[in-house]
Amino acid sequence: MRNWLPIVLIVFLSACGVDTDERMSQREMRKFLTDLHLLEGIIMNDPALSNDERLEVYYYNALFTKHGITKAVFDSSLVFYTKQPKRFERIYAGVIRSLEKLQDDVVAGKYERVLADSIRFQTFQYELPLQLYTSYTFVPDSPRTKLPFSIKNVALMSRDMYHLKFRLRREPSDSSSGGYAALRIHYADGKVDTLSYPTRNDSILRRYHFRFKAHRNFQVDSLSGVLLGTKQVKGKFRVYLDSISLQREYIPFLQDSLRNNLDTVPVIILPADTIDLSAGSAVKPRPANRKAAVMQEDLR
Repeated sequence: MRNWLPIVLIVFLSACGVDTDERMSQREMRKFLTDLHLLEGIIMNDPALSNDERLEVYYYNALFTKHGITKAVFDSSLVFYTKQPKRFERIYAGVIRSLEKLQDDVVAGKYERVLADSIRFQTFQYELPLQLYTSYTFVPDSPRTKLPFSIKNVALMSRDMYHLKFRLRREPSDSSSGGYAALRIHYADGKVDTLSYPTRNDSILRRYHFRFKAHRNFQVDSLSGVLLGTKQVKGKFRVYLDSISLQREYIPFLQDSLRNNLDTVPVIILPADTIDLSAGSAVKPRPANRKAAVMQEDLR
């Protein structure tokens, strides 16, 4: 920290020349120099300030105003104390102690911004680009498709919650069997978690909501899935699909912490990678399990 002394001398002694009888006390000098070094550090590390001379002048003038002095008074005091090396050394020793204490306080988190839990853990949700139309109508002469999708996005992260929503009606004349929709989470380690749910061909328009959490402690590489999966394809194709949406829900405040700890937090491997609610099954996700769920609502 002692190498800051030449900076002060270069910046301010070069502008000396105003003679005044006023002089700052050693205590005032120590406080001003401490703030001056803090300001210098801010300016040097912020290109927007260091490249704008007018802003620099504004902040230096604000510093003088804060301490109730003029530049002439500081220049005069600096010249006076630099001619008395022992006094100036005592002043600067105090400056260094103040800066070191401030640095220790910062490291200890004393000045870390503390946010209320309601803000820190507030979730944010936005739409992911599915590269699909929002609605489809398939008639008997339409080409068969499972309507697959895939999304690769560097922002996807462990602990994300993904929401796949759509409305679907399969006509009884649709002769495919074993219909299902599925959402998959692909992790950087090659593992894949899958959430699937059956769809029926009974003419009822249903609203589906897949709610799937990325629970593994790895970066999420991509998402994929199908909206019109079938175990057997034959005969006519009669499906109506609309309101297709895929959203990512996450907590912005936690993103850096999650990213920095991906490789250090132990990974708990679940017994199965796939949650499969087969057709006709009465099995439902337990209410306490917030990692995966499918909600189905009959509309008409």
